[in-house]
Amino acid sequence: MEWDFYPQRGGLGLWLGEFRHGNLEHPSPTDRFGQRLDMVDETTLRIRDLELDDGGTYNARIWFTKAQFQEQSFSLTVYEPVPTPSILFQEVFQTSEGCSVTLQCQAPGREEFSISWKRGNPPRALGNSLYGDFQLSDNGRKLRVFWRKGSSDSAFTCLLSNSVGQKNASFELLKICPSDEGE
Repeated sequence: MEWDFYPQRGGLGLWLGEFRHGNLEHPSPTDRFGQRLDMVDETTLRIRDLELDDGGTYNARIWFTKAQFQEQSFSLTVYEPVPTPSILFQEVFQTSEGCSVTLQCQAPGREEFSISWKRGNPPRALGNSLYGDFQLSDNGRKLRVFWRKGSSDSAFTCLLSNSVGQKNASFELLKICPSDEGE
């Protein structure tokens, strides 16, 4: 049985080695997989300490004779852990009815994450509100809010997610948009 690998992000394929006489014969223990490969049993390849660039297609070829074999392909996706986002505000405009502000959800990392916004405490869908108007832009990264004074929904939450996790950050508009209470 032999194994090869084709990276998800493009690049040249790599022959990983072959399982022979109960061992994985790895042709180059100094390649990108180093000593992270081993065989659990006759048919199972294990990769320890997964890295983002380990995502791709792994092909296993089982040879029955010199001319007869069967090939099986396995697709592996490695996800970056979801980082904690942060919310920046910009373009704050005060009016007698309320405040207009743009909130921007920022996340470190190279992976694209799904971004959504919620309002209130506890957070719920933006939806329609008597106390605010919302507009999304920049693939959901920016939320333009017109927040009316007296609204109880002054907290906004940015949710960052991928297939394996979710994290969020919240921002309180009362920090930058004064309400009529206490004035």
